[in-house]
Amino acid sequence: MAKLITDGSGYSDLINNFNTFHAHYSEDELLDIKGKWEDDSDYSSYRTLEDLVENATPEDYETSHVVSVWIPHINSSEESLGGGDRPLWSITNSSAQKTQFSCLNREGKYRQSAAGVLSGMLRPHQTLLDHWVLSKFIGNNRVVKKLLANGGRPSRVLMQVQFHEVGKTAEEYIQIESELHSTDAGDRSGQNEKQKFMSGFRANREHEVFAFDFLKKYEYNYGTVMQQEGIEGSENWLTLKSLQGIKNGQGNGLFKTYGEENVGRALQTIKRLCNEVTKETVIGATPVEAIALMYHVYTENGKRAENSAPLFTHMELEDFFIKYFTHKNQSSDMFDNDKLMVNDLSWSGGVKDIAYICGKQFWPLIVEYWKKIKEKQIGFSIESHANLRLVDLCKDKNLKKELKAIIA
Repeated sequence: MAKLITDGSGYSDLINNFNTFHAHYSEDELLDIKGKWEDDSDYSSYRTLEDLVENATPEDYETSHVVSVWIPHINSSEESLGGGDRPLWSITNSSAQKTQFSCLNREGKYRQSAAGVLSGMLRPHQTLLDHWVLSKFIGNNRVVKKLLANGGRPSRVLMQVQFHEVGKTAEEYIQIESELHSTDAGDRSGQNEKQKFMSGFRANREHEVFAFDFLKKYEYNYGTVMQQEGIEGSENWLTLKSLQGIKNGQGNGLFKTYGEENVGRALQTIKRLCNEVTKETVIGATPVEAIALMYHVYTENGKRAENSAPLFTHMELEDFFIKYFTHKNQSSDMFDNDKLMVNDLSWSGGVKDIAYICGKQFWPLIVEYWKKIKEKQIGFSIESHANLRLVDLCKDKNLKKELKAIIA
C-alpha cells in the first residue's frame, strides 16, 4: 500500500508550511488571536488526500483529484532553496501579513466560498518505493489565513492534486511545478516582478532563462537568484532593482527598441560608473534604458541618414559618460551635495520620457565633448540624423518641442 510522507524528506527545496508557520508565530501571539475569526469551511464530503494515496488505482495516477488536505501534510517549494514558490515570504513578509489580516478582518472569517481550491503535485519519494510527498504550488496565503483563523491549530483545506510521473529528477519536478505556478502567477496581481521571474526561471521558460543568462554575462544581481544558482563572486555584483524592459526576453522590450548589444553596453558602462565614480550598489531600470538609448542613437547614427559614420564609437561614448559623471561628482566645497548619481537618470515628477531625460541631462556638454575629440569647430545640430532619431524617440508631444529647443 502506498504511503504519504508528510515531512518533505528527500527534497531539499521543500519546507513544511505548518512547521514554518509555527516557527514564526509564538504561542502567545496565537493565543492573542484565538477566536478572533471564524472558519466556515467544511470539507468532510470530499475524499481525503491520505485515502487517495493509500488506495490509488492505476487510473488515479493518470488524472487530477480534488481532495481535502490536512495542513500539516502540506510542503511547498521554497524559492531561497532553489524552488519555485514563496511559502516563507507568505509567512514572514510584513506586506503579506498585512494583506492576510486585512482580508480576515474584512470578512470576519475564513470563508470557504472565497478560498476556492489550492493546487499541488505529489512527488515520488526519491528512495522509498510507493511513498509520496505533497508539494503545493498555489495557495500559500490561504494556508496562512486558515491557520490564523484557527489560532494555529491544524485543519483541512481543499486542493486539486495530481501524481508526478515516477523516475524524473528533483529539478524536473521543480520545473513542472514552477511552470504551473508561473502560469497562475501571470494572472495574479499578488505576484510581484521578482516572484513571477523566479517561478518562470524555475520553470525554464525561454524569456526568464534569457534574462538570467544576460544578467550573468554582464555580472548583475537580481534578487538572490545568482546566489541561489551558486554563481561564484555574485554577492559582490551590482544589483538591478527591476527587470523592466529585460524580463520579456530576446527580441523584446529594450532589446527590440535599442538592440541587444546596446543594452549590454549600457550595463557595462553603468557598472564602470558605479564602481569608479558614484559607488552605487543598486540600479533601477530607467538608467539602463537611458544609456542604451544613447548608445543606439549616437553610435548607430551620424550627421546624415546615408553614407555617414556614426557620431561616436562605443569607446568614445563610454569615455564621455565616465568623464561627464566624474565632472558632475567633483567638488571643492564640502557643503556641495549636488552630485549626479546614475539613478538620477530616472523619472521625476511627471516626466517619464527617456529621450527627453537624456537630452536635458547631457546637453550641451556632449556636443562640446564631440567637438573636442573630433577636432571640429562646429558641433552636430538638431538637423543631424542622430538628433532626429533622438527626437523621434521622444513620444510626449509637449516634451518633444522642449527637447528640440534643448538640442538645437
